[in-house]
Amino acid sequence: MKKLLLVVLLFATKSLFAQEGPDFSDMRSWSIYGDTVSRYIFADTAFVRVSPDTRQAPKDTLLLGDNIKVLEITQKPLTIRGLKGPWLKIEYSKNGEVRNGYVWQGLISCAQMRRGDTKFIYGIERRADSITFENKTADTIRRFMVRLKAVQNGNLLAKIGFTTLDDESANYSGGKLMSGMGLTNVQNIIVINFSGEACGIPTCDYYFAWTKDSMLVRFPDKTNVGDADAYYHSEEFIFPNEKKGQPDLVIWEMSEEEATDVVNKDGSHKMKTTDKGRKVYQWDGEKKQIILQK
Repeated sequence: MKKLLLVVLLFATKSLFAQEGPDFSDMRSWSIYGDTVSRYIFADTAFVRVSPDTRQAPKDTLLLGDNIKVLEITQKPLTIRGLKGPWLKIEYSKNGEVRNGYVWQGLISCAQMRRGDTKFIYGIERRADSITFENKTADTIRRFMVRLKAVQNGNLLAKIGFTTLDDESANYSGGKLMSGMGLTNVQNIIVINFSGEACGIPTCDYYFAWTKDSMLVRFPDKTNVGDADAYYHSEEFIFPNEKKGQPDLVIWEMSEEEATDVVNKDGSHKMKTTDKGRKVYQWDGEKKQIILQK
């Protein structure tokens, strides 16, 4: 319910700041709303220009992990690696001086995550569409290649990538840093979330372990889908330091519910469980591997 309310609030906020102009649907996952938004530079190198135009000579160069503030979203488009997005007017510091300039939106992070002097920076690198065939008819599924980078004092420590489920589940994204959750040799669990704007659109959570020797390890994903008062598909993880947790095990539990014809006092339909599932993953803190138990 909290996630649903958050998505509704973000949708309403986006409507408030929406402007007529070019379609920047590839850029929805950045969730840039409000007067000023803080972000990191996601690209290894980002040229800052005096105006939103690549024909302008760079006035400054920003590097991976540098802090910026987004001051304005322009209507000037630019397409790179299949991603069509706007130029942003930004504020940044250089040599102790606060400056303004323009960069393309695809060069900045989707969100900000930090633990101590380590920044966890993720962004969308490119379109990664896939093609399916049904009855000899090709159908293109719009997808995005996402890259997560661990950066400490401007130095890239590790990076890892994944591809989003589809375009509909990429209307909003956010990140969350958790503790090591009781797993051996794990400093943090990183969760990157992509979700849609409507009922019936999956919310996908992508999990990664940040180990004590500075490695990023991909964990199993988690997907949740809800269709108002009709259907729910729920997935949860149980980590070692949580209730019912076990040493170095990550337990995945799934349940599905459908509405019945019985109506509760509040007008909602009584739900019945139609399916359940459970998987157990073993974490090897020495080899830095997570393996599905048979």
